[in-house]
Amino acid sequence: MELILPYLEADGFKQGLVQDYRFGEKNFLNSTILEMPLDLGSGKLVLFNNKNFHFFRGKWNFHEETIFHSPHKVGDNGMMDFRINREGKVSSNFIYDEKEFEHNTTDIDGVRIFVPKSIFPKDNGLLKEKLENAHRNYLSQEKLKTIFDTPFDDASCSVILESRILEFLSYWIHYLLSEEKAFENKNAFVDKIKLAKDFVDTNALQNLAIKEISRYCGLNSCDLKKGFKDYTQLPIHQYIIKARMEMARSMLLETGKSVGEISDFIGYNNRGHFSQLYLRYFGKLPSEERL
Repeated sequence: MELILPYLEADGFKQGLVQDYRFGEKNFLNSTILEMPLDLGSGKLVLFNNKNFHFFRGKWNFHEETIFHSPHKVGDNGMMDFRINREGKVSSNFIYDEKEFEHNTTDIDGVRIFVPKSIFPKDNGLLKEKLENAHRNYLSQEKLKTIFDTPFDDASCSVILESRILEFLSYWIHYLLSEEKAFENKNAFVDKIKLAKDFVDTNALQNLAIKEISRYCGLNSCDLKKGFKDYTQLPIHQYIIKARMEMARSMLLETGKSVGEISDFIGYNNRGHFSQLYLRYFGKLPSEERL
């Protein structure tokens, strides 16, 4: 069987499935759920169409071997394609300089993403190298796992699914546009989070900015915040407050400094604010700690 569809236009792709192959159609917010008719096979896909790009998550199995063709040539409409399977392999007809879209689409469990090729450099050499190493990228695989773990049997799940694909896409584009030539592996990533934690522990009394911590440990701010929370069970801001409160308690119990002096020392000029934070963490006011 042949499946012939316009690949690089979300509306044309959808209309072709509905009109030519009798897929069921159900719209929900920013998504369209397209379900395969039972005489062709089983499965569905969820299509998300944005202004300048589109993507879909699909899982299906045709009863007979099915080859996908598109009247679009690779790179038409100024679009670049990415195909991602459950094992984390990422491929692209555009980056591999192929001319035609022709894939075996009999049994699929994957994601397809289409973005403007103008956002990437014209030389595909480095992009190809990064693509071939995608399965070694710990962060990329973690983000993809959340996509493939998200059910899409119910229309309402499409909201969560869309957010997770967009999170992956944001990370993916950031990486492809960077000058880095190697993906982070898990051990290297954890080492950088430990480095960030050590930096925060040492400088907890300073007015630390996320960008400053990010530069120190060599991670972008999004990966830093997520990795730090996973490692310490607290967002960076809350971790700093906790460290300051523990230092304040130690000073209250082990020194003769006044509450005001301790408040100033750990970075809180507003003593009322300091007292409320202390109460929240320890269940008593700082003035009650020495009673």
